[in-house]
Amino acid sequence: MTPAQERRVLAALLFGNFVTGTGILLPAGMLSELARGFDVSVPAAGTLVLVSGLVVAAGAPLAAAFTSAVDRRWLLAASMLLYAVCHAASAFAPSFAVLIALRFVLAFPAAVFTPQAAASVGALERRAGAITMIFIGWSLATVGGMPLGGFIAHAFGPRAALLIVALLSMLAWVGVARTVPRGVKIPALNLASWREVLNSKALMTVLLVTVLNGTGQFTFFTYLTPSLKASLAVDAPIMTVVLICYGSAATFGNIVVTRAVGRIGAAKSALLTLLAMSGGMVLWGAAAGSLWGVLAGAAIWGLGTFATNSVQQARLAGIAPHLTSASIALNTSAIYFGQAAGAGTGGGLIKAGMMPELPWIGAAILLVAAAISVVAQRWEK
Repeated sequence: MTPAQERRVLAALLFGNFVTGTGILLPAGMLSELARGFDVSVPAAGTLVLVSGLVVAAGAPLAAAFTSAVDRRWLLAASMLLYAVCHAASAFAPSFAVLIALRFVLAFPAAVFTPQAAASVGALERRAGAITMIFIGWSLATVGGMPLGGFIAHAFGPRAALLIVALLSMLAWVGVARTVPRGVKIPALNLASWREVLNSKALMTVLLVTVLNGTGQFTFFTYLTPSLKASLAVDAPIMTVVLICYGSAATFGNIVVTRAVGRIGAAKSALLTLLAMSGGMVLWGAAAGSLWGVLAGAAIWGLGTFATNSVQQARLAGIAPHLTSASIALNTSAIYFGQAAGAGTGGGLIKAGMMPELPWIGAAILLVAAAISVVAQRWEK
């Protein structure tokens, strides 16, 4: 593969990750509009995040285990095509029950695309750089995709936002089908690899940190827009600004930690990012009535968001390099399981009349994750 061909493949996979991330995060950006449009409560609308999280959590390791013999070009292109069809169908869903069912289906291609895109670039010469590059797509989804989707949903309705994601998915399908070479496959993961990961105290403790990280964040993040409306009574443009501030800080934090991890180590980096996120949520909770306080909290929280996921993957690879394929597949599962657990926890708290307490409880869960991360560091040694 020539350098020019390689760049085209990476650009297509980066864009595919952007679309995947935008589709997964989109309900959180337009939760109030979805609840109003389908005449359901905000916690009920939050089950859209819970459902997709559970499906991706279960589907990511299964996809890694059972699709190794499938041509990557066909697999990745088919996942984007199904993603497009499901989002287009979601835009015309006649009821919330149908929307939930479609959300269940569209989570399967999401479970396939991101981890298998990372596995697919193993055939490229610049493997580490390539994997880092395509994961920028998720950063861009948080910075631009989700906030803009929420703004479009507020201005034109959720159906318009879903149709735009469907269109972007079609573009990603074309890009992957035209650039990813034929015949690319990945080595199969054997049962012994999975068993070794599950029997490793260090790896399993790090994976528990990943679960708690997602749980703490999505306890609040899923319901961020209705929470902002309740505390500040802000309109869609201001909410978009807050989300962009959060996403921009997340991207910056990922860049900084990626450069620092080699000097201070993955375990210390993970601890710092978890503490930053917890501190940001505490500041948000304390200053919920002030826009500037919320922006400051969003920025500090955001600094650790993507950085933590990147560092956790580096920790897993450092603990057992020969088990990286299996451990990172499980880490993807842990990320989404944490998202689902957080969405469920936050929804239950809102039903109990505790929406103002969401950032405080999210921060507490992240502090537990930080404490367990210290224990994991001991196991790593």
